[in-house]
Amino acid sequence: NREKLRIAKMLDNLGVHQIEAGIPVMGGDEKEVICEIVSYHLNASIMAWNRANVEDVKHSLDCGVDSVAISVSTSDIHIAYKLRTSREWVLKSMVESVEFAKNAGVYVSVNAEDASRSDFDFLVEFASQAQKAGADRLRFCDTIGVLDPFKTYESVSRLIEKTCMDIEMHTHNDFGMATANALAGLKAGAKFLGVTVNGLGERAGNAALEEVAMAMKYLYSVD
Repeated sequence: NREKLRIAKMLDNLGVHQIEAGIPVMGGDEKEVICEIVSYHLNASIMAWNRANVEDVKHSLDCGVDSVAISVSTSDIHIAYKLRTSREWVLKSMVESVEFAKNAGVYVSVNAEDASRSDFDFLVEFASQAQKAGADRLRFCDTIGVLDPFKTYESVSRLIEKTCMDIEMHTHNDFGMATANALAGLKAGAKFLGVTVNGLGERAGNAALEEVAMAMKYLYSVD
C-alpha cells in the first residue's frame, strides 16, 4: 500500500494527467488504498477500473474517484470463450454501466478489450452506443499485442472517422511494438495514450511511459 501511494505521488509530480489506481471491487487493501490516493487531492485525475456491471461501478464511486474505466471484451473470440455470452449482452451491460456512471457525474472511459481482433463493424456499433450512453472516450485495447504500427494507424483512423470519438491507445508489447503502436495511434488521431512505468504489465508489458514521453517530446515536439 505504501508503495502504491508513493508511486501515485511520483506520477503526479511527473505531470501524468490521469492515474488508473486499481480495482475497487476487489475490496480490502485495494479499495482502501484507492480511497487514500483520492484523499491526497493530487492534480492528476484518479480513475478506477471496472467490469461492465453496475455493482463494480458502485465500489468505484465509494472511493470518490473522478473517473471510471468500464471494460468489456468486443472480439467474438473473447465473447464466446472468455465471457461465454453474446454481442447483445456486451452492448447492454456496457450501456447500463456507462449510464449509471455518467448519472453519478464521473468521467467515463469505455474499454474495448481485444479491440484489435474485433469485427470492425461491431466495434463501431459498440463505440457509437457507448457515446450515446455518455461515454467520454473509447480505450482501443490491443489486448494480446498483435498489432503493428501500420494496422494500428489504419484501424484507429477508420474508427475515428466513423465515430468521431476520443480514442485512448492501450497497447501490449508481445512483439516489441507497444510504444510504436501507441505512437501510430497518436498519429491516427488518438488523444490519449495509456502507459506504464518501465513498460511493466502483464505478459510482455505495455507501452513505456518514458519511451512515449521522450518520443513525443523529441520526435513530435510535443512538450
